[in-house]
Amino acid sequence: MTYQHQHQYQQQHRQPAYPPAAPRRRGRLALLVAGGLVAVLAVAAGTAYGVSRLVGGGDEDGRTLRAAWVLDFPERQRNGLKTFDGQDMFGAWLVGDAVVRAQPDGVIAYRLGDGGQAWGVPAPQGSSLCGAAQTLAGGRGVVALGSADSCDTLVGFDAATGARAWQAAFPAARREGRDTLAAPDLSVAGGQVVVRADQRVLGYSLADGRRLWRSDADRLLPGRDCRLADTRAAGDLAVVTARCDGDRGALLGLDPATGKVRWQQRLPTASAGVLSVDPLVSLPGLNDATFAARDAAGRPRATFGNPVDGTRFSDLPVNRSNSVEGPAVRPYLADADTLYLPTEAANVAGKARQANQVVAIDLATGKRRWVSAGHTDSEVELIRLDEAGLLAWEVGDRRDLAPRLVRVDRASGTVSVLAEGPRSAGTEGSDATVLERDGTVVLVPWKHVGADAAITVLR
Repeated sequence: MTYQHQHQYQQQHRQPAYPPAAPRRRGRLALLVAGGLVAVLAVAAGTAYGVSRLVGGGDEDGRTLRAAWVLDFPERQRNGLKTFDGQDMFGAWLVGDAVVRAQPDGVIAYRLGDGGQAWGVPAPQGSSLCGAAQTLAGGRGVVALGSADSCDTLVGFDAATGARAWQAAFPAARREGRDTLAAPDLSVAGGQVVVRADQRVLGYSLADGRRLWRSDADRLLPGRDCRLADTRAAGDLAVVTARCDGDRGALLGLDPATGKVRWQQRLPTASAGVLSVDPLVSLPGLNDATFAARDAAGRPRATFGNPVDGTRFSDLPVNRSNSVEGPAVRPYLADADTLYLPTEAANVAGKARQANQVVAIDLATGKRRWVSAGHTDSEVELIRLDEAGLLAWEVGDRRDLAPRLVRVDRASGTVSVLAEGPRSAGTEGSDATVLERDGTVVLVPWKHVGADAAITVLR
């Protein structure tokens, strides 16, 4: 399949094409082959992940979360990444009754209810995971993998079972010397997978991995001396950002099914890419400090800077790596009218932590609507938008401040508390993907820095 981490294998035997039962002792991930799952037994050093640790249960009042189970980080292994990046997370999702985590040595799924391993798919020997599309479509996901020198293979997989749907190689640059490994921009847009590898943009079928189209800077922007800088896709649109003609730039909207250009906008200064595809919000560049909310044809409808009306916000990537140079995952939520961002964190007096809030920006005017009020003095991680408003997680501090699940009112920014978590989970949600379903909260850190567990489940 696909992913980062080098494994040694001693023997393998065939298993049915459905997820294996949870192991009773140190678990072994399973290697995907075309027909199903093959259990893999490792030599000596062992495998990355094993059985989760049961911790406790829930609380009858529904407002107190307790740690149900945690999954420890894997043992450090030789996998082509720098030592401190070998336990990174590339993507996390709730699928059925399981939490799925993509990581350098493979993709794993653990049952939410009891912490048992539902399935596991390690990277083939000599390869490791180097990226993942952040969204699933139709129950399928896509990851990128390669060797220590090149991230050059896509794998489509069934997120419910781990079964491999397809595998496809794409042209990718090779790492030279001490350079970082270049991972592709990788997005799922409806039934297509859109990939940018260096100066090429390619479209694949999510169903079977068939290549649908291929383009490059010369075809998209002939005669303009442009280089492709960023490609993101969502829904029925792929947006390509290019740097052209010195410090100028271009933004193009493509049909992800055909690669045909729907619209093109010349930019007076180069942009670093887009923060969001739907709604479309472009990032500033090195010589510009302006974000732009754009219409369906890529034309700017409102602009704003940082700070916005006196409030500084953070758009820094949460998936920073010293080994892999790939697409940035930035913390934000958005609907058609409003963009929600974490404010810039500030030190808390007398405490070894930082605190922030949420700022809402009107996409029609570029003006600040509100800054959230009523948080504890800790960091806030955005979870999702739904009919009831904005759901967020206050990280807390395992030393002296319990984390909280909160709702932020869309109209006013007022915070209301839904549940309080245990102090043992404090800081576990910092720089993490936080997922929630029916009162169960799942914390999946991007890096093993300040976090004790690779997955923490609270209910």
